[in-house]
Amino acid sequence: MTERYDEHYIGSVTALGDTHEVVTSQAVFTRNGIKLVERGTRVNSAFREKLVQHKLLPPIDQCLSVAGGVTQASLRDRAREILDTEPRFQLLRSALPGVERLLNAFYAMPLAPALAFKLTVAREQRPEVYEHSLQMTLIALFLAIKNRLPDRDLATVAAAGMLHDIGELHIDPELLRPGRRLDATEMRHVYAHPMTAYLILQEYPQYHPEISTAVFEHHERLDGSGYPRGLKGEEIGTIGQILMLAEAVTTLFEKSWRTHGASRLSVMLKMNRRKFSRELIDHLVGQLHGGEPAGLDSMGEVSAEVVVAQLDQLAEIFRNWHGGYQACAVDTPEAAEAPLVDFVNQRITGLERTLLETGFHPDELAALTVGIEDDAVALAEMQLMVRESRWQVSDILNEVGRRGTELAADAAGRALVEGWIKRTEALLQG
Repeated sequence: MTERYDEHYIGSVTALGDTHEVVTSQAVFTRNGIKLVERGTRVNSAFREKLVQHKLLPPIDQCLSVAGGVTQASLRDRAREILDTEPRFQLLRSALPGVERLLNAFYAMPLAPALAFKLTVAREQRPEVYEHSLQMTLIALFLAIKNRLPDRDLATVAAAGMLHDIGELHIDPELLRPGRRLDATEMRHVYAHPMTAYLILQEYPQYHPEISTAVFEHHERLDGSGYPRGLKGEEIGTIGQILMLAEAVTTLFEKSWRTHGASRLSVMLKMNRRKFSRELIDHLVGQLHGGEPAGLDSMGEVSAEVVVAQLDQLAEIFRNWHGGYQACAVDTPEAAEAPLVDFVNQRITGLERTLLETGFHPDELAALTVGIEDDAVALAEMQLMVRESRWQVSDILNEVGRRGTELAADAAGRALVEGWIKRTEALLQG
């Protein structure tokens, strides 16, 4: 049976050839030594089926050139445009004495021709990945500058930021569509993208191991709740820690800036001091200002009754876990000590500690609304806290899914965890 290799990326590459001059700079062979395409051939969608049937040697990115591709100069120009035109980046720009040092990092970053080609594919065929990477890199460079990293490291940060999501180019775009619910197999494909990027980058000496490792780490978390390896604390390098926070902030900017401005970012930063470097968080918190949450009108009228119901729902999620855990500890102590149960218990208690540190007692959440029933700003901020907490609960459910294979043999704790997950999913959907 013929192997189909990397069909989604090959599809993007050949589609690029329909609108740009994509030409083979060397002949393309199968891994068995059969020549598929001659040097100097213009490639377009007509070549898709031929190319997806085989693993190609050399890799396709090393065989192609494209007119008008991404360069360090074009990256710097687009980054300047974002800083000049995107309101949310004024927070960062105003905190720097100037932007030239930040922008020069794009010009100084290493950019191998094959990886420039890959970024060109992203720019033309997957613009959401390309723009996300540019904006994430701007935030990462801001954090690096505030953290007093030297210029050499800024170039490294720029390269790691621009290349951190190249693994997503090898995933079916449908799996990354906003709102798409993924099954366990699909989730594993998505969660593999840091490893995919790492494997690509390790083939280039100028990117490995410093840049490739930082890219591998960009979804890790200091408390061990990230992926793909569940690293903790100092196991994650400095640049990896910068990418982690920059990725989270960029995603939040994309999802909620128009409705909540800096308000939700402030809540997220306060509630994630266990997951990210506190020093890096403080560089951002210092730029956020108090006052009415931006976009309050777009949320509609926030009633105390709605907020109380949401707080009760959140408290019930905690009560359900602790009730089941305590009963399990009495009836089947070995199950309460099982790795799967301990794993979830650490995540739940960690979220509760975070709430306590930010002034919210998990057992008294609804009482927090007493006396602020007519304070629209306070209620809106409370609702942002609830939304961030619900997101973190969803992240716990996703963690269990990510580690499903690893924990599948944990029969002793599976019933408790599966029962809590079922009740929690029903609450989150309600």
